[in-house]
Amino acid sequence: MIFQNKYIFLLSCVFVCRSAAVYENGYHMDVGVPKATWLRRQPISRIVGGTKVDAATAVPYQAGIVVRLTTGWTSVCGGSVVSATRVLTAAHCWWDGQSQAALFTIVLGSLTLFSGGTRIETKQVTPHANWNTRDYTHDIAMVRIPAITFSNKIQAIPLPTASIVNNNFVGFTGTISGFGKTSDAQSAVSSSTVLHRATVPVISNAVCQRSFSLNIHGSHLCTSGDGRKGTCDGDSGGPLTVIVNNQRVQIGVVSFGPPSGCEFGEPSVYTRLTSFLNWLQAQM
Repeated sequence: MIFQNKYIFLLSCVFVCRSAAVYENGYHMDVGVPKATWLRRQPISRIVGGTKVDAATAVPYQAGIVVRLTTGWTSVCGGSVVSATRVLTAAHCWWDGQSQAALFTIVLGSLTLFSGGTRIETKQVTPHANWNTRDYTHDIAMVRIPAITFSNKIQAIPLPTASIVNNNFVGFTGTISGFGKTSDAQSAVSSSTVLHRATVPVISNAVCQRSFSLNIHGSHLCTSGDGRKGTCDGDSGGPLTVIVNNQRVQIGVVSFGPPSGCEFGEPSVYTRLTSFLNWLQAQM
């Protein structure tokens, strides 16, 4: 989900750089809608280079998001449970500059996106006020949901604190997860789509910039595509997590990926959560 996209910005795609905008027709029409169609038709979709998650308990903070657009089309994104009443995702999942979401169906505790688990419909989505659809800065949004009951399949992921605000995380091994495509060869997203995850190294923004004509800002964070691992279409909005002081913490939200596609070993780009601590606190 997080690594693919044939235009500039991604999911992440689930990830992007040929003009002043990430997608020619916006994320939803270029990525999310085709992915939703593919997920319904294919037996499995996954993080590129990743492994199938055998139980929802392995990634209990993962949220799937089925997006209903105002046009009636169905799109898809990812997200993360950050409290009993909040799910974090990317702003472009709600409004990508061309397509507007009308309703999110939040899917929790499930290995499949279009069936199973706890499913919650909501229109209460707050994108960052400075979300910029041209340079994909401030690509972050908070979703409000009725209070859920935590279980071994549904848990909140801790967010960064001020104690690690100056950590750039370069060299850390991150974990990405989502329901995205397996490869560029797949044209879309299936009712039996299975959650996958992969480990990826965090790289410096300077190294990341070499793969993009779009500016990589300080509020972005990147992971290497070495080993052809990364996010692919449909992973947008999903979490990037690392272990800090023996605790798993979310440090990024899948934002976009390389113009070359999912499987060419290029970086994936995320919204850097340590750049938004005040905003996150205000939204909680």
